[in-house]
Amino acid sequence: MRRYIFIFYLSAVWTLACCSDGARNVSGFIHATYSVGGRLKNMDEIRQSDFRQIQFVYLMACPPLEMADFARDKQFIADKYVNNFSYPAGEEGDALVPFLIEKVHADGSKVLISFPGVDFDRIVHVPEQRQKFAAMMAQFTDKFGYDGIEIDWEHTVTPHTHLWLMRDIRKELDRLAEKSGKVYYLTTALNSVHQYSKSVADSLCRYVDWVNLMMYDMGGGIWEDAVATHNTPLGDIREIVENRWGVFEPQKLCIGLASYGFYYKGIKPGIKVEGCLKDYGRYFDYNELPALLQNGWIEEYDAVQEVPYYFSPDKEEFVTIDNLMSLEKKMDWVKKQNYRGVFWWEFHSDFQFAREGESRGTHYFMDFVSGYIQKNMEK
Repeated sequence: MRRYIFIFYLSAVWTLACCSDGARNVSGFIHATYSVGGRLKNMDEIRQSDFRQIQFVYLMACPPLEMADFARDKQFIADKYVNNFSYPAGEEGDALVPFLIEKVHADGSKVLISFPGVDFDRIVHVPEQRQKFAAMMAQFTDKFGYDGIEIDWEHTVTPHTHLWLMRDIRKELDRLAEKSGKVYYLTTALNSVHQYSKSVADSLCRYVDWVNLMMYDMGGGIWEDAVATHNTPLGDIREIVENRWGVFEPQKLCIGLASYGFYYKGIKPGIKVEGCLKDYGRYFDYNELPALLQNGWIEEYDAVQEVPYYFSPDKEEFVTIDNLMSLEKKMDWVKKQNYRGVFWWEFHSDFQFAREGESRGTHYFMDFVSGYIQKNMEK
């Protein structure tokens, strides 16, 4: 009998070890946001921010990465990116990162350090370099009190190498959790154009807690030689996610929302132009829109894509950005499809400082979605 008990015990231990790469337990619908450390304005913004309405902040505040460094020895990497790194002194930007982490934790939410990159492929196909990269990220997470890691892989992602990287990071976080007794989360953000097989998707989901789909920048933005159209067209989003990303279980997918858009001048929506769109437009925060509306700009709603455009009185300028109606339609679709949650790019784009006599600032879009979640989603 003891022999069978011992075998059962070993089996249980082995199962736990093998399944430690599974999801951490997060109850309810996920509401999260990216925050760029460099955009932190001052301490008042942090004090007035209510992080209770979201569970996770993906904070972009990692050291500048030089991929060639990961061919060097572990000690060099640890010294450069962890031991000798500190956030700068000052009263704005990354200097406020430690205070932001403290405030998020005080509000009962979690902060994941976001590592963004467009050239991870340079190292992740080399096992030794990939493992050193993963170890550095876990050490950084530990030193600065983060609750996990978010990998924002923008462009040249290869599904198998992406899988290998997330596996190695998960192993490092599990080691850290065993040492500290703390739970560490691992997520990844992917561009809508990426495509995964069912087998790779299933394997990836063993290691990540969920996948963030960046369903914005879909209308050309300002970075490409493309056509200026809607930034977040629900018609296109619905088709892409339900078809291309159907290999993932809905409860493994969080859908990206945008509190920003793009402003263009001298071109028309949907019309091809010469040159790059950055010659005609720029990034546009929601906070800029009220002033335009006060100056006679008008809204025109696209019933097919279920999002608006905003036009100047002479129709020579326009903005593509959501409104409350288009956000509600997106949330209705997210609810219907039973997706895991939503997240924002980016925290500062619709933040308004507290009015006189009030202690908390507001988010025009984020607060609306928080209200929707409280009313319509199970916690």
